[in-house]
Amino acid sequence: MRFLEKKGLVNPPRDEKSGYRYYNSLDLNKLVAYKFYRSFEFSLDESTEILNLLSHVESVGQIEDHINVIEQRIDHYKVLLERLKELKQSFKQIDLMQGKFRIEDSPDLLLYYNQINEQFKMSKVQREVTLEWLSQMPLIQLALYIPQDMVPEGDKVYLGYAVRTKYQEVVDRVINLPLTKKIPPRKSVYTVIKGYDGERLNNLLQPALDYMAQNDLTLGGDVIGWIIHEDNDERGIVRYFEVWLPAVDK
Repeated sequence: MRFLEKKGLVNPPRDEKSGYRYYNSLDLNKLVAYKFYRSFEFSLDESTEILNLLSHVESVGQIEDHINVIEQRIDHYKVLLERLKELKQSFKQIDLMQGKFRIEDSPDLLLYYNQINEQFKMSKVQREVTLEWLSQMPLIQLALYIPQDMVPEGDKVYLGYAVRTKYQEVVDRVINLPLTKKIPPRKSVYTVIKGYDGERLNNLLQPALDYMAQNDLTLGGDVIGWIIHEDNDERGIVRYFEVWLPAVDK
């Protein structure tokens, strides 16, 4: 109450002898009205402006501005909800798709990598690009990229970030950045692989290549994917990856 009085929302008379403040019905109604506007997520200053400073005509403008703010928040939370559903689906695939395979189109992505195996590549340009990508969380994903000639015997895995092109707000921010690659969807073999520290991720793709061979398919491009989760078990640190291996008919 004292705080709102200092902000000028109410100005009750004060008994100089006792120090008591005396609030009348108008003061109490104004306090309720203040809570009303705050419940719409108007700021403290916006709420007191409407109640103490703005005419009803001016208040319409303030309300219209806040409608735009709320609409933007709704759009943002819709996107976050979609991203959370994707994340949930990826986690569910850990148990469903280890050692199993299906044919599907890979995601439509933009990709940027700044790491080869354990070594980060951090030129001045890469630092700037990395910071811009990181500012787009949580809509980006921790991605991997394995050139076709590194599967399964190679020793290079490129790591960085990816974003699905349906997240247009992020795409607009990163598509023209240096080192950003567009990865269009392709017919692929999809699976989840499990890897421990010290294991070569490239070699872990062999079962997917065997599945291809059994179905008259062959690897037709670079492998993409992302890290779903990192965990610990009796063998140590384990990581789970969703991967898509482009597949073409033999």
